[in-house]
Amino acid sequence: MKLVVSLGVLGFMLAATAPAHAQALADPEAAQIMCDLTGDCAEDVAAPNAVQDNDPADAARGGARGGKTRGFSFQRAGSADAQPAPRTTTAVANVQPTARVARPVQVGSSDLGLTFMPNSAVLTEPAKVRLAKYAQVLDGPKLNSRRLRIEGHTDASGSAAANRDLSRRRAQAVADFLATSGVARNRLDVVGFGSSRPLPGKQPNAPENRRVMAVLL
Repeated sequence: MKLVVSLGVLGFMLAATAPAHAQALADPEAAQIMCDLTGDCAEDVAAPNAVQDNDPADAARGGARGGKTRGFSFQRAGSADAQPAPRTTTAVANVQPTARVARPVQVGSSDLGLTFMPNSAVLTEPAKVRLAKYAQVLDGPKLNSRRLRIEGHTDASGSAAANRDLSRRRAQAVADFLATSGVARNRLDVVGFGSSRPLPGKQPNAPENRRVMAVLL
């Protein structure tokens, strides 16, 4: 009896955590960071619980309507090829589709797409919302054992020393927010590169160079 109860509690805990992770991946921003970091760019995420459909009457009713749906082929009633509907067992998964994502050129790093208050390391409210979603992805089964480097970058405006300082403070602000959102702090390294690593094909002063990256270690 104790073993049955323990297994039941464990199953409940796993079922409670999986939907939250699947829900996070249904968000296009969260799905993109998963794609960038792991190369897992699947378009659909299925929930763990499936419903079994064993009623042959349902298949017969569907057959009367004719036409085709995904996974089923129906005949119009009275056609020469019509056959009694066999008893089938169909798994119907609760599917949460993710948004289509762009496959990364190089798997293992992701531009977090964050914004800050001007000339500061203060995250904007939209950036905090986005980071909260990212924290769920980083604590998911494919990433929760991996370490990351949070990299801050700036454009070339201003002095090199000031840019390095600002980029590091922004990277630190991101790491701090992820830590308060449940990501273990010892998984996060922080570095500020200033303007020393502009994006390929971009001018040093291009605004796209102002970014924070997450890189798998």
